[in-house]
Amino acid sequence: MKYLTSALLVIAAWLLIANPVVAEQNKKEHEYSSRAFKSCQKCHDVDAVKPVLSIMKTPHAVTADPDSPFGEGQKQCESCHGPSKEHGKNLLDGEKRPAPAVNFNKVLGLSSTEERNATCLNCHQGQGHVTQWQGSQHDVADVACADCHVMHSQNDPMLDRKKQADACFSCHANERVDANRASHHPMKEGTVTCTDCHNVHGSNGPSLLKEFTINETCFNCHAEKRGPYLWEHEPVTENCMNCHNAHGGNNMRMLKLRPPFLCQSCHLVQSHGSHESGLKSPESGGYIQAKSCANCHSAVHGSNHPSGLKRHR
Repeated sequence: MKYLTSALLVIAAWLLIANPVVAEQNKKEHEYSSRAFKSCQKCHDVDAVKPVLSIMKTPHAVTADPDSPFGEGQKQCESCHGPSKEHGKNLLDGEKRPAPAVNFNKVLGLSSTEERNATCLNCHQGQGHVTQWQGSQHDVADVACADCHVMHSQNDPMLDRKKQADACFSCHANERVDANRASHHPMKEGTVTCTDCHNVHGSNGPSLLKEFTINETCFNCHAEKRGPYLWEHEPVTENCMNCHNAHGGNNMRMLKLRPPFLCQSCHLVQSHGSHESGLKSPESGGYIQAKSCANCHSAVHGSNHPSGLKRHR
């Protein structure tokens, strides 16, 4: 029996030497804290870092879910922060506390964006709205998941319709200005959110839009403008933003210019065809500019009326 035990030990040692992957895994196991979350809690239970403990109220700390970092067989805090036994050790006088293996806190020095995002994508990569993250505009711009999301809080601003816009505006300052203009999509009010139109984790459309084109994205809410119409207005079918500012403007209905100047950016005053009212002559331009073209041409997006060639109806 003694010789059998010795032989098994030799074989086990040989397997560790012959299989460096196994050896590396075993080495990392020794680098994890022995008491998992309880080891972290002994320091992170004080008032200065108490918000860290709010993670217990989030999906990241559901013990009944095996896919949650706090699920059975997982490493709890170190599922995301990596093996950080050294971070929790007792320090000698004057010794500086080392950062966790993957650090999301600026005080101890942030880990690289690539390392932090790899931690999140380890679980979230398979989810439908995240599958196109690699190579997306935010990925290329070196944006980290934690720059937008707050993992330790049950009130992640990106999941709150009234707070999400402010989170996005912290980087997108021009859009903040537009959203505060007189005519705007109700983002500040929480009725419309940035992610109603954009897939911030990556998409096949321009500007991270959810759909392939701007018009398809707009039609998700403005279905009545979709058509098809018997009499189409060409700029409308091409791109809604030929006439509208998507985030807001100072003209009614978020138009780029107020009527009739917007219309006259394509339609010359001299080309107006109403002979009865004398609008054919260039001298009548003042009369046209005092009115809105939509007073007569009300079906600006298109018309199905038999007499709608000029989109009067």
